[in-house]
Amino acid sequence: MGILALAADERVADVEMSEDELSVRLRDGRRICVPLAWYPRLLQATDEQRKKWKVSGGGYGIHWEEIDEDLSSEGLLRGAPAARRSLVTAKAPTEVLRPFSPETQIEESNALLLEESMDVNSKGILDHLIEGEEAAIALTSVLSWIQSETEIFTTKIGKHRSNLERLAKNPRGSTPRDYKNVVLLTASDMNTFSRRVGDVLPNFAASKETLEQSYSAYVGFAKSDSPDDIEQIRSLFKSLSQMLKIVGPAKENIAAFRDSTRSIRKQNMSKELNQAADLQWKTLDNVLSETERVESFALRISFLIDERFGQFLNS
Repeated sequence: MGILALAADERVADVEMSEDELSVRLRDGRRICVPLAWYPRLLQATDEQRKKWKVSGGGYGIHWEEIDEDLSSEGLLRGAPAARRSLVTAKAPTEVLRPFSPETQIEESNALLLEESMDVNSKGILDHLIEGEEAAIALTSVLSWIQSETEIFTTKIGKHRSNLERLAKNPRGSTPRDYKNVVLLTASDMNTFSRRVGDVLPNFAASKETLEQSYSAYVGFAKSDSPDDIEQIRSLFKSLSQMLKIVGPAKENIAAFRDSTRSIRKQNMSKELNQAADLQWKTLDNVLSETERVESFALRISFLIDERFGQFLNS
């Protein structure tokens, strides 16, 4: 066991929350910061309820009694959003949270398609609200996963670039085959990244469609003379605001990453690298398009809420 492993202590030391972020400090000094939108129960809770947390699970968990929410330092370190669960029949708080992966997203998408085969008109107001919350979690989870994949890919590309620079500094000891081998490894990593990200795009789009339909339906059902509806609309509006704070920077990062791919293509080093660069640009452009659609939807619903319920939300 190494020195770093001996020094690590993942027990919870302190918990803080702002309007849009959850911050957990561990005993070894690390601080974990995640979007509050990942945990709808915390997002919808009052400031007083959020403050009523206690350490659980032998020091590795956080429990909020009033809102029946449980998180673990392990899940937070893995970047795991809240598990999908009904507001009416919640699963046991000890359930292990799973990080996002294309495989689990495909399984959830299949379940969603089965539900959609039922009569849409039979859905009630709570059905739309729950579906919307789950779709919002799925969207932010996909964006977080893409961010993680991008960081891993960037590290790999940095190593390939260093190898090319090393070869360039020793031209007499390097051959075209040495350069080609590094280029082929780069192209392979680019293709793997594009394939993995491309695999989740259909599910990302499906979650966006579900979110738009559910939130639009809920806003249409809600009554301005119902205190309960107004409170739910206030929570929904807050969720949309949190989503926009996440989507905006994500969109800018994706656009910058996509455009950087052009510089690789312009170098025209090999057929394989050119093809990999074209595929990556197309994949990232599709991600950007879907992200822009999410932003457009969130703005549209926010404006609709402000138009119908603005005077009640500010009271």
